[in-house]
Order: sequence, then C-alpha cells, then structure tokens
Amino acid sequence: MASGKSRPILITLLALLYFLVGVLCIIGGAALITGAVTAEDLEDGASDLGTIGGAVALIYGLIMVVIAGGFWNGWKIMWILGVIFSALGAIFGIVSIFQTGFGGILPTIMACIVLWYLFRPKVKSFFGM
Repeated sequence: MASGKSRPILITLLALLYFLVGVLCIIGGAALITGAVTAEDLEDGASDLGTIGGAVALIYGLIMVVIAGGFWNGWKIMWILGVIFSALGAIFGIVSIFQTGFGGILPTIMACIVLWYLFRPKVKSFFGM
C-alpha cells in the first residue's frame, strides 16, 4: 500500500470489480481464440469474432487484472491508468449515447463517478498523489 495508509472502501470495491471483469474477459477471450465459442453462439446474426476479437478481449482482461492489483496495493501508476481508462470510458459512453440512444447513459455515468472518485483527496493520498 502507498505510504502505509488504509485502503478506501470504494477502492477495494473497484479493485474487486476490475478483477472480476478482467477474469471474465480472459475467459471469454480464451474461449473465442480456441473456437470454443463463436459470436453466433452468443447472438443470432453476429459475425464470427474469431481470434482477433478473442485476443483483444484477452489483452483487455489482463490489463484489467493488473489495474485491479494496482488498486488493491495503491500503486501510483495504476491511479494514472484508472484515470485514463475512466476518461476513455466516459468518452466512449458519450459517443455511444449518440450512436445507440439511451443505452450508453449508465456506463457513462459510472465512468464519470469513478473518475470523480479517483480525484478525491483521500483516494489520491492513498495512491501517493
């Protein structure tokens, strides 16, 4: 942990959520790469994502697991990556709102809340910022 300070409870929750999403992406990416699951199995009429989609999901999952570990341990660099990923999530969520309608509102709000929370003084202090 950074500076021996106690971990804020929501950082613990974020670390667990990042870990869960990361593991699910790793499992899904591995299933797509090996051909155990195709996009047609998931949704009718979807094109086969194949190994490229699986590789992207696998890499994304690995990044999420690393960020989860950094959040858990209070690594400064992971605060920076958390801010970058949350900002990108907010931007992609806003774009999604314009493309698909109201379906992108909840992910956008969640990304903005995480971004706001990462800038709280106690959280920044935990990460040594």
